[in-house]
Amino acid sequence: MIIGYEAKRIFHNRSGLGNYGRNLVRSIANHSPQTTLKLYNPWPGSVAFEMPPRVQEVYPSLKSKWYAQLWRQKLLSKQAKREGVQLFHGLSAELPQGLAAQGIRSVVSIHDLIFLRYPHLYKAIDRKIYKRKALAACKRADLVVAISQQTRADLIQLLGISPTKIKVIGQGCAPEFWKDHKKAGQALLKQHQVPEKFALFVGTLEPRKNPVKLAQACIVEKIPLVIVGRAKKYWQDFEKSLAPDEAAFLHHLSVKSTADLAGIYQSAQLMAYPSDFEGFGIPLVEAMVSGTALISSTNSALKEVAGPGSILVEENEVDHLRQALRRFWDDDALREEAIAKNLNFAEQFRDSILAAQWMDTYRELLGHD
Repeated sequence: MIIGYEAKRIFHNRSGLGNYGRNLVRSIANHSPQTTLKLYNPWPGSVAFEMPPRVQEVYPSLKSKWYAQLWRQKLLSKQAKREGVQLFHGLSAELPQGLAAQGIRSVVSIHDLIFLRYPHLYKAIDRKIYKRKALAACKRADLVVAISQQTRADLIQLLGISPTKIKVIGQGCAPEFWKDHKKAGQALLKQHQVPEKFALFVGTLEPRKNPVKLAQACIVEKIPLVIVGRAKKYWQDFEKSLAPDEAAFLHHLSVKSTADLAGIYQSAQLMAYPSDFEGFGIPLVEAMVSGTALISSTNSALKEVAGPGSILVEENEVDHLRQALRRFWDDDALREEAIAKNLNFAEQFRDSILAAQWMDTYRELLGHD
């Protein structure tokens, strides 16, 4: 089987959609030895991706960004046909035109429709572009795969996609999180003078994810908080407002490798991710497979992804977060029981499980038994 992928994000996005594409391609390549994967990339990227065997990166014939955009949108289908592609997978809500005309079956992954649920967070032109691209891809695709039941419901409600055209397949995380990197994580934490016992937040420091409320809760409870993520102005303004004794509880780290990040998860007492809305919530999976107690929220896909050992707050307010933090911080037995429950739950996010689901989906689309 030869599968083509719209792979721009794999080589150009360091987190989020890039991680999704890299993890999916890696897991399929490693668990499907008879499959060739072609990654169609419009121009060389800056993100390193050690490609497994039978994975090929493919560029357009002309080194021009104008031509690359045209190629990506309109010319790619003919090239994929010439190269024997039987099925094409758009990894991030985009598909090239003309696949059906070339006899190539297609599937598109949709991650979320946050730009429609929270329009005030996006520029009007960006909302228009995102909606147009997502709707066009869903209409062109033979199958739409949502990464959660929440996203499936949003596709039906907000874009009018037929329920019969949508399938749900979750996502996994990088293999480093399944391995023991605690020693490396502890060395990095010691270098930055982080206390041995700390809470953790991983994600973009933006209002929707509520890192400020989490930080305020930690400061009140005198719980050190390690923060890993890109800071928006909202967070920068908050940091400037803190007194020195308050700021001392916060440790904003720059982490260069996935192994180091896994080691930080594995060293934390707990991970808190009190977002107002997520299409999936990959930090939840990273925490669970790292053996880290988890606090999150009862909304959106978070309630699907968080395992039965998690503490889920109904409202992302400081008092609710304080209570949740204190429960895990003070009760070792509760925390260890929660970790064990979530590790068992997280087995569904292993590469082998997800790769099998995707290969079954590809075979069904091609009419293979």
